[in-house]
Order: sequence, then C-alpha cells, then structure tokens
Amino acid sequence: MLKYSILLIPLLLLTACATGADPDSSDPGIYVMNRNGVLYEGPELVAAVAYRQGKKSVAEEWLILAVELTSPRGSGPTIVRRNDFSVYNPEGRRLTLASQDEFVRNFAKLRIPVERTLQFLPLLYRVEPNRMPGDRWFYAVSAENIGYDEIPMNSSQVFWGPLIFSVPGGVQPGRWRLVVELEESRADIPLTIEVKK
Repeated sequence: MLKYSILLIPLLLLTACATGADPDSSDPGIYVMNRNGVLYEGPELVAAVAYRQGKKSVAEEWLILAVELTSPRGSGPTIVRRNDFSVYNPEGRRLTLASQDEFVRNFAKLRIPVERTLQFLPLLYRVEPNRMPGDRWFYAVSAENIGYDEIPMNSSQVFWGPLIFSVPGGVQPGRWRLVVELEESRADIPLTIEVKK
C-alpha cells in the first residue's frame, strides 16, 4: 500500500500543476510570452498580442489590444483585412473591429489608452528579430499615417498597431478570444482579462 501511495503523490502533483496552468497555454499554436502577452503561430499568420491595457479596461467601453502580425517563414504572402478581425466576449458575443471613422470620432478618449497599449510592443521581435517593420496598419494614429482596410503581409516584415473594439456594456473579466478569419485558416487566440488589482 505504501508503494502505491508513493507513486500516487507525484501523479497528483503533476495533475495539480497541469490544471493550475494558464488555460491559454493549452490551445494549439498558442504560446504564453508573459503575463500580458501571447504568441499565435498558424499556417498563414504569426501574431503577438499584448493585452495588459485590456486588463486595465474592465468596465470601460473600449477594448484595446496591441498586436504584431507577420507571415510564417517559408509561407507565401497573406492579406489580412479589417473585417477579418473580431473578438468574442466571455458570453460568446462577437464584436467587430472599430472602423477608422469610429476611431477618429472617439480619438480624444482613445488617444492615451492607445499610447499606453502600444508601450507593450514589441513582443514578436523577441522571437523574430530579423524582420523589418511594416508600413501599414488599420488605424492612422497620427496625421502622417493612413488607415488601411487591408495589409498585404509577408515573412520579412512585421506589421503592428492597436486593435480597437467597442464593447457595449463595458469590458468584463473572463476569457476573451481574438479571432482572425483568413483565406485558408482561422486564428483563435484566447486572452484572459482579469479585474485590475
């Protein structure tokens, strides 16, 4: 009996560690980079998502994510479009990416949260240091920039910026999912938003 008890203890410890792990790390193609960032690697897309500002946005009307996008090494070019992006809240409700017009109309209240969000980039540079910065994004965050509806990506550049979602009723804590619907695949990136401490 003692022999079985000794064998059972490591098994119980291993099970406790597995169930206590961050749930994001169990999803295919998802790698936890740090407490506030995840890396997704799929057949058409590599994406790094920083969401610390999202965690500070509980009850706020906007969810802002800092994102870097590129194509996997050895893959062909990929086009990502503004309407390819959405988030699903903890109740499963789908929210679409805010338009450039919505961003401009709400710029006074979004400017500082967007700037704070972008401070958490770069993330992808840590794992893909030899890629050049891309010159397009969905939002024009300054007068010199243009907001684009699509980005032609390749494996030699990293495109980065904020993804902004209007959240009726306010951002709620729980498991969110950033989803990117691509031509031949679907990126499903889980994000756990907690109450600010």
